[in-house]
Order: sequence, then C-alpha cells, then structure tokens
Amino acid sequence: MQPVNSNPNLAAVSDIISAIQNLLHSQTTMLDLDTPYSRAALLNPNQCAIGLEDQSINAITTERNTERNHQLDTVLHEISDLEAIMNVIQNLYQQRVEKKNKIIQSMNPHMRLRLALWRLPTEILSYIFVYCLPEDRYLSPASRQAPILLTRICRRWREVAVGTPSLWCKLWVAVEHNDWQKRAFCYDVWLKRTLGHPLSLALRCYNNWTPLVRSLLHPYIHQISSLKIEFEQVEQPECVFKDFSALQELIIPNHITFKLLCSFAPLWAHLTKVELFVDEPDAFLHLLRLCPNLSSLKICVKFFQKKSLRPFTHPKLQFLRFYGDPWIFRGSLRGIFDALSVPNLRVLHVWITSTWPHEEFKTFLTRSACPLESLVFGNTVITTVEQRAEYVALVPFLKVVALKPSRTRIRYK
Repeated sequence: MQPVNSNPNLAAVSDIISAIQNLLHSQTTMLDLDTPYSRAALLNPNQCAIGLEDQSINAITTERNTERNHQLDTVLHEISDLEAIMNVIQNLYQQRVEKKNKIIQSMNPHMRLRLALWRLPTEILSYIFVYCLPEDRYLSPASRQAPILLTRICRRWREVAVGTPSLWCKLWVAVEHNDWQKRAFCYDVWLKRTLGHPLSLALRCYNNWTPLVRSLLHPYIHQISSLKIEFEQVEQPECVFKDFSALQELIIPNHITFKLLCSFAPLWAHLTKVELFVDEPDAFLHLLRLCPNLSSLKICVKFFQKKSLRPFTHPKLQFLRFYGDPWIFRGSLRGIFDALSVPNLRVLHVWITSTWPHEEFKTFLTRSACPLESLVFGNTVITTVEQRAEYVALVPFLKVVALKPSRTRIRYK
C-alpha cells in the first residue's frame, strides 16, 4: 500500500483527492474472520472440541492472531491516513473561510469609497477630475486618457466631466490629410464642451488647410487666449490671425522676418506672452514696440549686430529670455543692451552668446533701474566671478545662476 502524505499542509485540493484515491485503491480485502473452532462453538458449544482433536488449539490461535494483527495494523494505518486527510480538509476549509471573510472585508472600503464618490458634490468631483488630466500643455483626444476616459466610467461621471469646461480648454489640433472630417467632428465636440471658457490651442497650419482650420475654429475664435502655431508653406500667414480678439499668448516656432512681423500688427497689441524666432535685431525691438502690454518674452535670436539701434523703453516687460543655437549665433547682445530699457524686469535668462558685453550690461542695469530678482547664464555664456559680483552690487537682491558646460549650477547672492 502506498502511504498517504499525513502532512496537514497539503499543497492543494488536488493533493487531497489524489491521496484519497490512493487510499481507496490500496484497501485490503477483508479475509474470513471465522475459524472451524468458532463455527463449531456457535453450533454446539459443548462439543466444540470434537472436530479439532487432531489440531493444536495453540497453533490455530497463533496463526489466526498473526493474521488478525496484520489486518488490524492495516486498518489502523488507513484510519490514521483518513484522519490526516480530514484534518487537512478541515484546515483548508478554515483557510478558505478566512480568505472569503478577508475578501468581503476588502470589498467594503471600496464599496464605501464608491458610495462616497457617488455622494460627492459636483463641484468637488469636478475639482478632482482636473487633477486627473495629463501634464501635457496641450491634449489630444484619447480614449484611455482624461478627460475622455472620465466620460466612460459611469453616467454621473460622464455628466460631470462633460459639464466641466476646464477639462476641455487645452487642445492639440492635428491637421492631417487622412480622416479630416472625422477629426474635425471630434475637435468640434471637444471645443463645444468648453462652454465659452478661454482656450489654449496648438496647431500646424498648411497652406491648403488654412480655410478648413479657420472653419473649425471660427465659432470659438473669441475664446482662444493662447495659441501655438507652426506655418508650413503658408503664403499669407497673417490671414490665419484674423479676429483673434481674445489672444493673450502666442508661440510661433518658425522664423519671423521684419515684414511678416509688421503684417501681424493688429494682433500684437493684446498679447502679454510671446515666444518666437527672429533673425534681425530691428525685428526684436519692433516687436516690443508692437506689444505694449507684453510681460513675458522668450525669443530665439539669430542675427549679427550691424548697426546701432534706436533707444526704446518697455514699461511692462517682467520676464525676458534669449535662447538659440550658440553655434549659429555669433553676434553680441551689446546693441540690444545699449538700446533697451526695462524698468520692471524681474527675470532675465541668457542662453546663446559666448561674447558677453559686461560693461554694456552694467549700463543696462543702471539705466533700467529694474527690480531684477533672477539672472541665469546658460552654459555657453562666459562670465567671471568678479563680473557676477558687480551685478549683485548693482541690484542687491539679485540671484545669479551660472551654468557651467557640465551643467553644474553656481549660485551667487
């Protein structure tokens, strides 16, 4: 007989079934427990020894007792195996009961959370939804990302999400030749959910697609407060900006010439933030003249200083960043600092020039008398410790950060 594993920690129910099957197959067929003596005694107790006169009673009992002891040991072993199996089954049953109770207990908090979310006021749920949005500056419609995902959970979440305009106020419009009608329908549904709130849009404009884009955006043109736009072979880009009366922020990664800059003239007056690429120093200062309300300017420059510039003061500019490719830009900002005054400037970043006009910059700081708080030099701008100390002396609360080529930051206060 194959012994049954009596370990009370059998691995699984299948192990128990296998053990029971082995036990059933190994059962010993019970032998006849009667003897000639016992049968005779049952028929005639007074004559029980007549038929046994030629046999030894001791021999009979010894033989039978040996056989019965063997059978008894087998049965006791089988009982022991069954008791072990029953103990394992009992333990497994108890474990499953405990596991069931834990699962039920773990479900209760989730049910309470679901009920709590269901009972949350719409305003709070809307506030939570805003924090579910991706961190991207512009969003593309995607079924597995907020805000679209929030509309697919349940009816109430859909109603709250659709009724929360701030979830739909950032959009990347991909103007492509394939499936434009389908895309336009999707974008229109998205934009309708803004319910008149300010919009931040990003798009790439092709010459033959300009009318289609304008047709899409026309109902929402007075909502667009921030726009990032790239031109691709557009013959009259100034036509794209017609009627953008609410625009405050404009980002144009393309090169902007002086002529093109002037063609946008009506647009600039309302802008407070601008980021673009100019290739003439005159275009830079002319841009400042066109933008009297400008508070932040990030400008990628690509020009050589050829002539002196007319002095100009911009009273509202607070943040100014010069950046670009230092291998292309080989000029100096000397002429800019000679001509420009910014009495309200608080942050200045310079990331392009390797020829730093120290004296002109000191004169610029003195003339502007600005409350400059932060001055950051990129890792291609070469300045000395003594020069940076002079800037701090001119502006007592100034913090200067100089980035070395290894991008290690050195801060001066």
